[in-house]
Amino acid sequence: MPQELIGQGEVAALQILKDMFGNGCEYDTQYPLTKMVSNEYLETFSERQKKETIDIVVFTGITKPIAVRIQDKHHTSSRMHQIDTIQKHILEENGWLVADIWHYECKELWKDLVNNKSKNELKKGLEVSGIE
Repeated sequence: MPQELIGQGEVAALQILKDMFGNGCEYDTQYPLTKMVSNEYLETFSERQKKETIDIVVFTGITKPIAVRIQDKHHTSSRMHQIDTIQKHILEENGWLVADIWHYECKELWKDLVNNKSKNELKKGLEVSGIE
């Protein structure tokens, strides 16, 4: 399945994640939320939730799978904050580790550059989310 990347910072983030976690993991982009939850949750989804995707997912095979959400300024609105909070709760309840990578904390990553600064920004974002 071809990987789609639609947001700023995602190309660099995917490359850095592959460098961090290695070739033994499976990576996917724009992964449907509907594939990440149990049937119990799926039955309660709104039409909007059925269309949601997660920017990058990492299946390590060792720990819980990781959902990486690359959050641009659009996600700082009150409405999006509520939607994102619900989505994060649903993911965590379904066994996912969730990392939110914020545009205002990752200026170099947002330029889609892979360098020491962008690597450190992403690493810090993962650590803040409890993923090491």
